[in-house]
Amino acid sequence: MRRAINWLRGTVTLEVWGPFLERFFNICAAAGLGLWDVKIRAEGRARVTLALWDLRRAGKLAEKAGCETKEVGRGGLPALILSCRRRYGMAAGLIALTLLFGVLSRFVLVVEVEGNENVSTWEILAQLQSEGFGVGSYGPGVDVRALSNRMLMEMEELSFLTVNISGIRATVIVREADPVPEVADERAADLAAARDGVIVRLDVTEGRTVVEEGQAVLAGEVLVSGLLTHELGDGSGTVWATQQVRAAGEVWAITRRTLSAATPLEALVLDENGAVTEGWSVEIWKMRLNFYGNSSNLDGRCDKIAILYPLTLSDGTALPFGVWKTTWQSWSDEPRAIDPDWAEGLLRESLTERLEALVGEGTILSTQWEVTATDGAMTVTLTAQCLEDIARTVVLEE
Repeated sequence: MRRAINWLRGTVTLEVWGPFLERFFNICAAAGLGLWDVKIRAEGRARVTLALWDLRRAGKLAEKAGCETKEVGRGGLPALILSCRRRYGMAAGLIALTLLFGVLSRFVLVVEVEGNENVSTWEILAQLQSEGFGVGSYGPGVDVRALSNRMLMEMEELSFLTVNISGIRATVIVREADPVPEVADERAADLAAARDGVIVRLDVTEGRTVVEEGQAVLAGEVLVSGLLTHELGDGSGTVWATQQVRAAGEVWAITRRTLSAATPLEALVLDENGAVTEGWSVEIWKMRLNFYGNSSNLDGRCDKIAILYPLTLSDGTALPFGVWKTTWQSWSDEPRAIDPDWAEGLLRESLTERLEALVGEGTILSTQWEVTATDGAMTVTLTAQCLEDIARTVVLEE
């Protein structure tokens, strides 16, 4: 930071010599004149660097110490502007660029989150944005304490939050709250069939079983009752007490599932010889400035690819500035036939994934496929026999 400040205000390098060189340094120190990059030479000379605006004062202090000075070079922004004094446009551009960076350095351009594991970074940044803080916020105007309090009130998942702002970078440090232990549902319930099937195995840990292995059941039928009855021990079958419990266990059954999917056998495709249009735009804080006309329409028959080239810092952190390159590839005007084998394979893969997701931990025992093509479309039907747990908890009415 100090190096940048010195560059902005300008520097000058002096060569100082005389019989009382040490006295010169003592006088400068007593006067509060800052010197750096001091190099002592064997012939009783020294080379020092100081701020450009201290040049005249350094000369007076050298005379007071009985020494002489000679300017050997200048650096920084004033020297650069002076070298461009006849190139007014370049000088004005340098001044404007310097002012621009000076202004931007007061705003937050990068927001990072540290310390979160279960709460996503996206959730934290979205809540910060709703509280008025994010990319583009004026750093010195942020009330960190008030912002932290509001965030903790809105996000119960966090127990601590603070924001450290350093230049254009804001680091949000969080600590997550201890998770609330889940309370087990103890309400009385039955186990009912989620779908039709033939029972092959019963693993009941709580409740009264009302079905048997080999029995066919319909969806919604009670498999394990949560209502227990207690009979007299005299063999009369008289019920003297009832008790409601939460039925638990697994009921495995052979089930039958039928799934289908369809796709057209003709479609518009990219025309390799069709028109290709490119456009460029600039993004500044989520606002895009386009440098092209109405090319994005192309009568609605086009494939659009947009690539962002963000401006990044030396460590790879992306800034909210970048350049977009957008390419439009036109579609053909005539529909083209789709390979039936490719379409069938795609539908089979899709149906298999759906079936596996539905069965879950169960097993697919057998599958049958049926393929039909009518009216320019292909339909694939999958019929499967599965082994799965069909028991689902149904809470009893109080």
